[in-house]
Amino acid sequence: MRWVMIWAFLLLVAGAYLSARAWGLWGQTKELGSELVIAQRRLDEVERQLEELAESSGPRQLAVLSGAAAARDTWDLARAARRRARWWHRQFPTQ
Repeated sequence: MRWVMIWAFLLLVAGAYLSARAWGLWGQTKELGSELVIAQRRLDEVERQLEELAESSGPRQLAVLSGAAAARDTWDLARAARRRARWWHRQFPTQ
């Protein structure tokens, strides 16, 4: 009879321990679920802003598909901007 009481006590302690662990796991699962909901809302907002940005900027034409003259004009404008920037930094150094 004494051994039966010891085994019953051990089973009761093990059940209490497993119940506490399961309760903690349930709390962590609920917390993870709420964090996932928050992350999904943030991701939806970022995707919406990205779509608005893509719509407002319009589709860009690839340089390969544009004409040679247009590509050269773009290159010349960028080159002139770089030259102006170098001139400005020579005239007004930032030291």
